Amino acid sequence: MKSLLLLFLFVLLTACSSLGGGTDTTRFYSLSTQSDNASVPPSRIRLGIGPVKLPHQLKRPQIVTRINQNELHVNEQHQWAGSLKEDVTQVLSDNLESLTGTEQIEIFPWKRHFRPHYQVRVQIEQFDGEPGKNITLKARWWLRSQNSNTDKLAKKSIITVPAKGTDFSSYVAALSQALDKLSREIARHIKAQ
Repeated sequence: MKSLLLLFLFVLLTACSSLGGGTDTTRFYSLSTQSDNASVPPSRIRLGIGPVKLPHQLKRPQIVTRINQNELHVNEQHQWAGSLKEDVTQVLSDNLESLTGTEQIEIFPWKRHFRPHYQVRVQIEQFDGEPGKNITLKARWWLRSQNSNTDKLAKKSIITVPAKGTDFSSYVAALSQALDKLSREIARHIKAQ
């Protein structure tokens, strides 16, 4: 009887610790803006960013890493602090604001009165890699000018950035650097218009 009572108490304590009494080791991450506009002259250009689309496998709270060409790993202990889609869109917007010198920038869907000179649409096809190795950003993007029903420019960018460490902070920093490189490419084409 005593051993049955001890077994019951052990099961009860184990259940309580797994329901919130234990230590949660989940860590949360966010992408960061890399571009600095210190040397960019102010601009009056109006930019509309979006829509930005992500592949289905990245539409989850967990950070997805690549094991090989055909296998991905969903990391339960390492998650995005918010929506990855919103994070990517905001970082692209912030980067482009810095790189073009404009303060007139809106994220899709923008207010009805906002009329962008250029709309930047982005479809991300791959945005992953291996911690401690390279991450890859593959994206198609389009630039449409104001009052036009056709795209002025359609590009595909493939960007590879080495992760400087094997931890997830380094991995997320490499993802942020890849978005910065994409932003610089887009900004260069906007300035050339």
